[in-house]
Amino acid sequence: MRNPIQHYAWGTRDTLAQMRGAPVPAPEPEAELWVGAHPKSPSHLVQDGGERSLAEAVEAEPDRFLPEGAERFPFLFKILAIAAPLSLQVHPSREQAEAGFAAEEAAGVPVDAPHRNYRDRGAKPETVIAVSPVRILTGIRPAEQLREIAEALDLRWLAEKAQLDAAALIRAIFDADDAAAARDLQVTVAAARDWAAEHPFDPHHTPAHQEAAGERITALADLVLLLDEAYPGDRGILVATAMNQLFLEPGQSAHTPAGQVHAYVSGTAVEIMEASDNVMRAGLTPKHVDVEQMLTVLVPDQPAPPLCGPEEAAPGVHRYATWDPALSVTRLDLDGQEPLSFRCEGLSALLCTDGEVEVTGTDGVAHRLRGTDSLLHTGTPDDLVLTGAGRLYCASHV
Repeated sequence: MRNPIQHYAWGTRDTLAQMRGAPVPAPEPEAELWVGAHPKSPSHLVQDGGERSLAEAVEAEPDRFLPEGAERFPFLFKILAIAAPLSLQVHPSREQAEAGFAAEEAAGVPVDAPHRNYRDRGAKPETVIAVSPVRILTGIRPAEQLREIAEALDLRWLAEKAQLDAAALIRAIFDADDAAAARDLQVTVAAARDWAAEHPFDPHHTPAHQEAAGERITALADLVLLLDEAYPGDRGILVATAMNQLFLEPGQSAHTPAGQVHAYVSGTAVEIMEASDNVMRAGLTPKHVDVEQMLTVLVPDQPAPPLCGPEEAAPGVHRYATWDPALSVTRLDLDGQEPLSFRCEGLSALLCTDGEVEVTGTDGVAHRLRGTDSLLHTGTPDDLVLTGAGRLYCASHV
């Protein structure tokens, strides 16, 4: 398949270009590569010298491409190349999405309107897998950590809110009047600047080191200054101050459930998600922020997700679980020596992120994949033989 690139401003100009062997720097930011049948930007099937949109193919032949009972392609598979922080976001549950979509349809809000919140009826759970070190924000810190930060940086506003649950804390930040929010922002940025002057942040420290009490505050100070440079005056900086900041090592994964505020800050990752466009923003963005709607989908309890490693199924074959037992991601690593055998089942997309790999099915047809190339498998299981040196990720719905 040929996969589209999304040119969002927060993307890098080198990561995806290097993967596919293109000149660096790229002429414009390259933030995401999409593999799937999303109607906004579908992959294209390349076969027998011709091309066809995967979205059109799915619509024309649903029995061939969709799992039994599915009404749409069950996942969107991505490479994220993050150079600058993304907006703070929250995604609704499926029930909330269905109700919200119906309400906006009844109100006559155009699906493509900038202020539209629910563009479809779907939930948007997502699991991210670090390719390089990845820095993320997700959920709200426990009260003891909030008090620790408030004391170290002398943040009265945070001390006053430390006992609130996650949803109530975020509501309190957005309920504050503009003058109070501006004062809290000024104090927070000044405190971060003073702390950073005496405690320089080292992004190369291990995640375990980053979680030491003093280092947590050093990492937070660095984050606040980074966000202030990108989004000065945005009260989303106050939300971010209260959020769990996690540092994923390559190979680790983290899951974001419905109702949890989150943002990606930096790094390269593979992400699998449901193909929904339902996003409620909570700051750090010039885009529409519907505070009331965002607050309705927040869940009260938002702990940091565990950072998970994969299960080794065989040498060179590592499997990641997701929120859906039918959906998984498998990492396939080849060292250029021994061939690798892999059983491909259900609806699967194999995506190359590094090197060059030849994939041969039981029909004897070989496909050569380089960085950002992909293959789509449907139908009966196939025992693949992989040769070469490189890395593939396989998203499978079985």
